[in-house]
Amino acid sequence: MNTRHPLIQDDATPSVLAVSFSDNGKRFIAGTSSGLRVYRTDNCLTTYQPRLSLDVNGYADDRGVGVVAILDDRYLAFVGGGRLPHGGTKAPNAVCFWDAVLGRQTARLDFREPVLGLELGRREMVVILKERSIILQYQSVRLQESSTPAATQISDSFSSETTDTPNIQGQRYGDAVSTRFDKTARAPNAIRAVVQTSSNDFALGCLSNTLLALPAQTLGQVQLLPLSGGSKRVLKAHTSSLRAICLSEDGSLLATASEQGTLLRVFETNRGDQVAEFRRGVDKAIIFSLAISHSNRWLACTSDKGTLHLFDLAPSPPGDAESTARAHTRNKGSRGSQSYATHRLSVGGATDIDSLSGASNARSSPVSLASVPHSSNVHQNPGSAQEYYGLKPPPLSATPSISSSGVSAIAAFKSSPFAPKVFKDIRSKVSAPFSIGEEPGHWQGGPSQHWTTMPNGGRKRVKNPVPALPADPGGKPPKGKILFAAKSRDSSSGTASGQEEVIHIVGGGTDARWERFRLVFAEESGGWYLINEGFRRYLTRQFIE
Repeated sequence: MNTRHPLIQDDATPSVLAVSFSDNGKRFIAGTSSGLRVYRTDNCLTTYQPRLSLDVNGYADDRGVGVVAILDDRYLAFVGGGRLPHGGTKAPNAVCFWDAVLGRQTARLDFREPVLGLELGRREMVVILKERSIILQYQSVRLQESSTPAATQISDSFSSETTDTPNIQGQRYGDAVSTRFDKTARAPNAIRAVVQTSSNDFALGCLSNTLLALPAQTLGQVQLLPLSGGSKRVLKAHTSSLRAICLSEDGSLLATASEQGTLLRVFETNRGDQVAEFRRGVDKAIIFSLAISHSNRWLACTSDKGTLHLFDLAPSPPGDAESTARAHTRNKGSRGSQSYATHRLSVGGATDIDSLSGASNARSSPVSLASVPHSSNVHQNPGSAQEYYGLKPPPLSATPSISSSGVSAIAAFKSSPFAPKVFKDIRSKVSAPFSIGEEPGHWQGGPSQHWTTMPNGGRKRVKNPVPALPADPGGKPPKGKILFAAKSRDSSSGTASGQEEVIHIVGGGTDARWERFRLVFAEESGGWYLINEGFRRYLTRQFIE
């Protein structure tokens, strides 16, 4: 049996080069090596797949899309990229603004340098370049009659209101068809500001309502730009280069991570004060994504360690459901409720999968499997050794009391002023593994090696470099993009059930996956669970449940 990996990745195998979520989180868009696709976030079903270009025979001839952004079901923007970029060799310099209702491109903006990232808002579009970012405002544009997606003729007058839907005569929704437009469309075309940044190799930027966060010109700093008016604020976040930033939905909180990937910091945007600092682990890691929940309660983080971490931004006040459940468990007075070994393991909260030290300072306590659905995908804190092997608990005289102080040497060392800071940092409340996928070395396709002639006349096999992506100079596929799902209106935030969160994680590459996690709270025992509810490979054939 031949188990060797092929030297040439099949060009017909699609791969995802870029992933982005819509403004309201109901859709996510994937830029692939053969065009782009839009999916529903809640069930990962395709909702829109336009034909960006046609060949001479009228068939789809879509090429690679390296940067994508989506506002809603109608407006999206993209930039050609990959080994065979859509639009030719100069495509990575041009932004295409697409109207899904019209089924065509309404604007094409050439910036004469590679575009690394895009952010779409209700009033502005932000184009992220390597050392600057350009903020554009929407205008009314007059469309020309065309049989294929074409550029637009810009009108001199500006209108901030959306006009009525033009009359369309065509074959299918989303196809490039012959159209005739009697009215104007909307597209970003008026430059509002140009913001200088440091070298932004990873296309860092976040737009939330009327607040824009970008890397500052100084290493490790973030600049906050109020688009509705106001002065710019600069925050000193890290001493090394930034790797990930995100804003909360209301723009009140900013989360940052550096290239070290060990510490996450949270800032209050109005005053610029640091309100929290969390430790992901002690090993260096690449932070894939950061996200803050809609209630500003949780901070989620993914990294190349393949672990999803959740950090508690709002400690529970005394008397709430979580504190009451912990007190109830602590006061049961039975050795079966909590053993000495369990207490030692749960002093620091959730065990950090990708760190060297298992202890943590985050608040948590062991939970019983009887309080949540039985599933192999449930991730919780470990119990005692006696419970794990089904042994009888030790007699009470053999172990100190639960309520006694100084139950472990580790806890005493943490409280000591001589303890290193790494032992005192707050770690994740709960964590769970997510799938990074299995990617070949040259996942974008093409030959991985070639032959060259040496000066002495001999031949040598040389490894081909992996083509770079706009948001990753190393050419690695996007992984671990996080989104907190919006809660339903009937959910009550004051109850334990209302504290539950649904988290979606989307990755790219050839093994592109969509995963859904649910964060649940067990009232009976006072602990948090992360349940992996399933995944889908969204490049393959889809079936409705």
